Formats: sequence, C-alpha cells, structure tokens
Amino acid sequence: MAVSLFCAVLFCTCNKAHLPFTESEAPYHFKELKTIETLLETNPDLALDSVMALRAMAEKTPFTSLDHNELRLREVQAQYKNHVLSDTSPDLASVVVFYDSLTRCYPDNVDLQYLLANAHYYKGVEWVYADEDVKSFSCYLQALAVMGEQEKWEGNPYALRFIALIHTRLSEILYHYGLNDAALENCREAYLLYTKDADKAAMMRYEAAIYQSEKAYDKALARFYEAEDLVAGDDGFIRLSKGAKLLELQQYDSAFPHLEHAFQHGDRFARTDAAAKLSEICQIEGRSDEELRYARFYVEQSLMEPRLASRKMEIEYLYGTFKRPKLETVTQSGKLSQLPLGMLFLLLAIVGLLAFVIIRNRKRINHIENKISTFEQKRVQETDLVSELQQAVEQNQPRENVNRVNFEEAWTAFSNSQVALKIKHLIEGKDIMIKSVGVYPKLKLKEMDYIELVQEANRCFPDFSSRFLKRYSELNVSDLRHGCLALLGCNDAEIAVLEGISYSGSNRRSKKILSVLDSGDSLENAMITCLKELV
Repeated sequence: MAVSLFCAVLFCTCNKAHLPFTESEAPYHFKELKTIETLLETNPDLALDSVMALRAMAEKTPFTSLDHNELRLREVQAQYKNHVLSDTSPDLASVVVFYDSLTRCYPDNVDLQYLLANAHYYKGVEWVYADEDVKSFSCYLQALAVMGEQEKWEGNPYALRFIALIHTRLSEILYHYGLNDAALENCREAYLLYTKDADKAAMMRYEAAIYQSEKAYDKALARFYEAEDLVAGDDGFIRLSKGAKLLELQQYDSAFPHLEHAFQHGDRFARTDAAAKLSEICQIEGRSDEELRYARFYVEQSLMEPRLASRKMEIEYLYGTFKRPKLETVTQSGKLSQLPLGMLFLLLAIVGLLAFVIIRNRKRINHIENKISTFEQKRVQETDLVSELQQAVEQNQPRENVNRVNFEEAWTAFSNSQVALKIKHLIEGKDIMIKSVGVYPKLKLKEMDYIELVQEANRCFPDFSSRFLKRYSELNVSDLRHGCLALLGCNDAEIAVLEGISYSGSNRRSKKILSVLDSGDSLENAMITCLKELV
C-alpha cells in the first residue's frame, strides 16, 4: 500500500506522465548507488563494503523509498557475488513490487527496467537457496521478459552479460530436470552473448555435459575439445565420455578410472551413468561387492525421477508458455469458447506424461531390483562354498594311512566327468582370442558349474581342495576354481571367457598361482604336478 501511494505521489508531482528519469529526478544518493553498480562487476569486495557504509548512513538519516529499495537490491547482489548470501539477507519481494509499479509510471526508461530485471533475477537466486526451483525459474523468466529485445542494450555491455547470465541460469535448471532441448537452446543463447573466452569456453563445456546426459559421447568430446582449444581447463566432467568410449572398445582397465572419477565428482546425470557402467565392468570382472554398490546407487538415483516429475512438468509448462507467442485479444464468442477445450487437452497431456514417467520408471526399478536380488543370491552361494571349503581345511587333515589313488585312473575319471565335458564342449571349436570376452558373453559359467567342478575334483582325488588350500594359504577359493579350469587344458583367454572377466585379469591370476606354486611351467602342467604331489 505504501509503495502504491509513493508511486502515485511521484506520478502526480510530474507535469507529464512519462518524464525522463534523470539524476535531477533521482534520490539523494544516486551517484553513490551508481558507483556500487559498477563495483559489483569489477570489485565485489569493495562493493559490499560500500553497501554496508551506505546501510550505516541510512540508519542515521532515513533514505527515500527509491534509495532504500535500490540499496536492498545492491546489498543482495553484493552478498551473492561475495558468496555470503543467507537466510538473513534482505527479501527482495517488496523491491520487485516497487520497481514494477515504478516502471508503469516510466515505461520507456531503460534504467528502471534494468533495475526491475535485476530484482527479479536476484529474487530468483534467493529462491534457489530455499530449494524452490519452480519459483526461481519463474523469476528468471520474468527478468528475461523485462529485458526484452537485446537491441536496446547494445551500448551496455553489463546488460548484455546480464541477459547471458539469465540464459545460463535457465539452462542449468532445465538441464537438472532433463529438459535438454530447452537447456541447449539457452546455453547457445548465452554463448552468443558472452564476450570473454572464459565464459564462452564454460558454455561449451556445459553443452558437452548436456550431450553426455543424452549418451551422445562423440558430440560431448568434440564440444569439450573446442572449449579446450579456446581456454584450457579441468577435464574432470568430460571423463565420463572418455570412459564410455573406452568401455565400448572393451578396454575395461583403462575405462574404469575415468568412470570412477565421473562417479565421484560428476553431476547427478554423470554419476548415475557412470554407476551403471562401473557396475557392468565389475560384473564382467567378477567383482560382485563393487557391482552391487554401483547398482544400488543407480537404483537410488532412478527413484528420484518420479519425485522430480511434478516440478519438471511445472517448469516445462512455464517455459512453453513463455516461448509461445502472446495470444491476440479475442473478441468473438466462438473463439473464446475454444479456450477451455485447449486447456483440457493440455491437462490430459500433462496427466498422460506423468503416467508414462511413472510406468517407465517402475519397470526400470523392477528390473534393477531383480538384478540386485540375483547378486545377493550369488553372494550367498559364494559364501556357502567358501565356508564349505574352509571347514574342509580345518576338519579334514591329510590322511597318511589311506591307499594312494591310481593317478591315471583318477585323471581319466576327472577328465571324462560330466561337468568337465560340459566345459570343454563350451569352448570347443571356438577361436577364442585375448579380447573375446565381449564376443562370447553366454559362455560365462554359472556358480553351480564351479561347485560341481571342485566337487568332481574332490571325488576323483580325495581331499584335493582342502589339501590345496591348506598347503598354499596365499591362495583362495577363486584361485582354486581358476586352477581347476586350467586342469581341463583351458588357456588364459578361454578361462577369461568362462569366468566372464578381462584377459588381463585372467592372466594376472594365472601368474599369481604360478608364483605361489613356484613353477615356471604352464599353469596346466603346474596344477597337474601339484595334483600328483597332493594325492
């Protein structure tokens, strides 16, 4: 009410409705506030000190309403640029109302329009701190609407950069809610308005991040390299694209550190995508604990999408309304009657979109939950097997007084056992090379296959597993299974396919076992020699 009264008085004291808003018509501290406006772009620390000095002056000598509102705006701007904005900062809601009323009195004054746009923008910043993305987005749109056509700001570099900042903030919110087309549109608008190479490079990197979220890794890498040519910077957020390309080439060892960096330091989309790919690598290499950890993170992030759906629809609606050309005034009753029908179609479209998002995510979550359940069952089976073999080591001491088995007969029985023939048949006639893991994914053995193989070895060569693990305490159950596959004549590449791990992982395990067995022979011959010694 006080603001409206003040504007009415100001309006009535003028001879004409649209007098220019000049220094002679301005409040007492016009020059000081204009100085602060310049300092905000060049020296934010000094600008904050100047604001606080004027604030102390205002407590002694009350400012006019014009001074008071601009000072509140400059205080919020200075606190934001110095990273000290907080809940105790001045609320700009009344400042927005004040400048909105004043611009109605002086609609042609660009200085007042610039102040109103700034008030909307920094009110949006305050809503961001309150975690109100929809309200913040609305304020940014209002700021952009006030700035209007760019042509009238051609002589004001600060104003053009301010428009670029608005587009940047809009792009950030749109990207956060997965509205990538609109995010890219605003990102490119900001790029065209920025004049400094650092700002342009930042927009290029941001555009690359948007491409990453769409899994367009080639576009992301190309945009990033363009930014790197313009201004060198940290390549942290682009590590996801590098890791994804290496994963496509099945270079798991090289891909893993890039994806892990993206998982630790990336944004929400980068971390989720990296978690899915890290889970895939861990599954291939048999690292079940890490696979489960990454899969759980992926599930948790997927569950966030339905929670963000309502905000996403509001933001999409606000942006669509802003971009849609203003409807001309309709006077015919026939045309007016069509408006409610259009609103009904819009409502139905929103409900349909929400239903689609919920159903899609429900299916995705069910799939991942089933996958996690499979991981848990696998871990239980592995734990049972480890316990069984450890008990055999503790309880079944090597028996000195038993009749030694006939090695040739036992070897023939083991080689021709059902599980041994099954495994040999899997790889028979296949040209398995070093990088064949991705070519033959269906050859990976199941957990019961390993259990049957070890049990068959114990049946043909009594107490083999317990004697083996007791003599070579540096080896574990996974090494025992690896060695049993070598007994069947499988080389490292074939074992890698059967275990579903990389060739390098299979080769490292073979070298480890040979080192413990203290043998320079092939793993197959070393295991046969060990078998003869143990039984």
